Amino acid sequence: MTEPTRPRRSWLIVPAHEPDAAPYRKVAPDVIVLDLEYTVPPRCKDSARSGLEALVKSIGNSDAELFVRIDRDARWADAAAAVQRGVRGIVFPGPDEADEVRELAELITAKEKERGVEPGTIELALMLESAKGFWNAAELAKASERVTAVGVGRIDLTMQLGPVPQNEFRLQRFLLTRAVVAARMLAKQPLGAFWRPGSRGGVASRDATAKAAREGRLMGFSGCLCATPEQVAPVNAAFGAA
Repeated sequence: MTEPTRPRRSWLIVPAHEPDAAPYRKVAPDVIVLDLEYTVPPRCKDSARSGLEALVKSIGNSDAELFVRIDRDARWADAAAAVQRGVRGIVFPGPDEADEVRELAELITAKEKERGVEPGTIELALMLESAKGFWNAAELAKASERVTAVGVGRIDLTMQLGPVPQNEFRLQRFLLTRAVVAARMLAKQPLGAFWRPGSRGGVASRDATAKAAREGRLMGFSGCLCATPEQVAPVNAAFGAA
C-alpha cells in the first residue's frame, strides 16, 4: 500500500448524486468523500452509483484525494461501483466483525483486476459506529492491509449507548481514546473530533468545529470528517500539518 504524500486533515462529505462538485472543491479539502450513504435520498441511490464514474472524472484534476463512502447495507454494490481509476479509497461505516472487512477487501481486489486498477491501491477507512465495532477496533484495523484509517462515527453509536442528561454521549472519551489507541498501535490514521452537544455534523458552526478539531488533535486524532464546506477551513487550521 502506497503511503499518502499529503496531509489528510479534512475529509469533506459530498453527496454523490449532485452533478457539480465545484462548490466543494473551492474550499480546498484534503480529501473529497463522495457519499453513497445517508446524504443521498433513497430514490437517488441507483443513479448516484451509476453516475459515480462520470463524477470521479469531472473532479479528477482536483488537488484533493478522492474516497467514496459506501452504505453498510448496500456495501457490495456501492464498493463495486467505487473501485475505479481516480478513487484512492473507500470509507466503510459501521463494521462490526473482521470478516466483514476481509470480505470487502476481497471484493475490491477482484474489481481492481477486472477494471485494470493497479492492485492494492484502493484503501479502506473504517468508521466505527457501534459498541461491537469499538470492542473489535484492533481486529478490524488488522483485518486487511488495505485499512489505512480508523475513525469514529456517531449516529448508530448514539442510538446504542444513549445520551446522558446533558445530551453528551455515554463513554465518549473512552471510545474516542480506544479508537486512537487502536489506530496508533497499528500505524493507521486516527480520524475524529470531540464534538460537543448541539454542535455535531451539519449543524456545527465554524467556532464549534474548530474547538472540536483542536480537542481531537490533543487526544491524538489527525483529521476528521466535515459535513459542510464551511467546516473545512477550521478543521485544516486545527489539525495543522498533522
